[in-house]
Amino acid sequence: MKQRFGLSGYQLKIIAIAFMLLDHIYTEVLVGLPGIPDFSILDMASRFVSPLFFFLMIEGYFYTRSRQKYLSRLLTTGIVMAIGNLITHFIMNAPITFYTILNPNIFLSLAAGFGIVWLLDTIIEKKKCLLIFPLILVSVLTLFTEASIFALVFPYLMYISRKTGKSWILYLGTLLLSALFLSQSLSDASMTLWQKLSFNPEFLVFTVLPFIYLYNGKKGGTSSAFEKYFFYGFYPIHIWFLFILGQFLTQ
Repeated sequence: MKQRFGLSGYQLKIIAIAFMLLDHIYTEVLVGLPGIPDFSILDMASRFVSPLFFFLMIEGYFYTRSRQKYLSRLLTTGIVMAIGNLITHFIMNAPITFYTILNPNIFLSLAAGFGIVWLLDTIIEKKKCLLIFPLILVSVLTLFTEASIFALVFPYLMYISRKTGKSWILYLGTLLLSALFLSQSLSDASMTLWQKLSFNPEFLVFTVLPFIYLYNGKKGGTSSAFEKYFFYGFYPIHIWFLFILGQFLTQ
């Protein structure tokens, strides 16, 4: 999986953030505005972003100096974002449901994925079989987070692929998951082909594979505190800003 050429983890993260921003501008601001053409292609083109973040998170699991601090950052930011989601919805008089806390909130999904990898690794490496019960619990709870099935499946696929050194496990698993979503997308006979594909673009998850292939195994960047914490701040702030902007424009 690691190669001498290609892109560093930092470069991959910047690419993912750029596509994520374009997608969120479309979904949070442009959708519903009069005269705006169909830019659902932006949503489709960004389907690699979430699995790529999971891939980089699992890489971080193996290289971080403190797994406890890593998980703590993810959980803390997830809690802060949940509170921020509630506040922005309250301010804009938008409907508040249980899922307002969970979506959008990629950090809770990443934290759950990190927990799955940590528990699975401990069970395998330290033979602590009783941790299978917390692993099952975390796996079930993961399905209720924003990334849902992705947050459940990808940590297992990526961990097993990395530990065995067999990258084909990750590639094949991702392709099978894409095929499953594609079959679901095509099952609704009441929609046109474009509607089926654009309304349910999860089948494009396989587009993460070229980025994973190009990963050169290096962290990249300058390792500065700004780079380390940039995403933790950028993700929630841009979500809140675009949500408020979209509410203003559509009211």
